Amino acid sequence: MNYELIAVWSQVACFVAFAVVAVWIWQRAITPAIAKAQEAQNQRLADLEARLAKMESEREEARAAAARAKEEAKLIVGRVDDLVAREREKYLAEIRSEGERELRSAEGELDRARHAARERLREETLASALAIARERALTEVNEATERALRERFVASLGEIR
Repeated sequence: MNYELIAVWSQVACFVAFAVVAVWIWQRAITPAIAKAQEAQNQRLADLEARLAKMESEREEARAAAARAKEEAKLIVGRVDDLVAREREKYLAEIRSEGERELRSAEGELDRARHAARERLREETLASALAIARERALTEVNEATERALRERFVASLGEIR
């Protein structure tokens, strides 16, 4: 017998047995694991694609909302400008009215002060004239002048009746 031939065929048989066992293990354990991993990876990719599509639609919605918000902001600014203009005019009208009322009040106060000053001046002038007249009457009026004044006064009273 040829031991070398047996050794070669023994190695061939071992190789075939090893290959069969390796293929069987590959088919039983590794192929299903690879299929599950591939399936899980495909599911993750599908989830990511769905999430990406959702995010893109949300981004478009956000852009549209931002555009609407900008338009609304422009409208609000326009309304605020109009409101500010109206409030400004209203405030100016109130201030103008209050100013005119104060001016009329000041003119009235000025007229009253002018009248009071005129009265004081008249009273002071009258008091001064009376003082001068008394002084002159004491120094310049004698009995003859006093008699003439009395007669003229009595005559004027007679004319009044």
